Amino acid sequence: MEDDNDGILTVRAGDENRAMEYVVLDADDKPERVERAAELALAAGGGRGAGWITLATDDKEARVEQLEDLGLEVQAEQDWLMTIQLSEQPALKLHERYALHTELESDLIITRATLHGGVVSSGRMAVVGEDAVADRIETDPAHRRRGLGSAVMASLVETAAAQGAKRGILIASIDGLRLYRSLGWKVVSDIVTARSR
Repeated sequence: MEDDNDGILTVRAGDENRAMEYVVLDADDKPERVERAAELALAAGGGRGAGWITLATDDKEARVEQLEDLGLEVQAEQDWLMTIQLSEQPALKLHERYALHTELESDLIITRATLHGGVVSSGRMAVVGEDAVADRIETDPAHRRRGLGSAVMASLVETAAAQGAKRGILIASIDGLRLYRSLGWKVVSDIVTARSR
């Protein structure tokens, strides 16, 4: 992830259907950034829908209308931008049946919880300056409600803080909202996501 110096964060997602994502955190105050991010997403998508744009907003209806007018396909799911000072998230222990593995791959922290060698929960966090952006926090449905998501988040935060990060940022779905709130994360704004057609 990088800031292209125009206030647009560029995320190389690496997924065939979501190759590039452009994030604007001040979409309400900077509509021109939204327009530029939309241009980038449409160019990156190449007509295959792989270019994405994510906006933080307090005026969801206006941003949806703007993105549709710019030729993007707005996604229906509700998401929220959340943040925390990393020092405020509690450290947590993992149940002894599970093992926790954390590694650094360039600027990406990856944590996996395993049981008998199989991954049952995982997540990743990218550190950019003093910000740490959490992504893909997932737990196998058969292993939910055992504190695995909380333990994965705690390990990611501890490692990010050791790398110099101070603030955590993530986009929460309805499924993750309760977990992140229980760890002290706060909702900052609504999120609107769209993709190139």
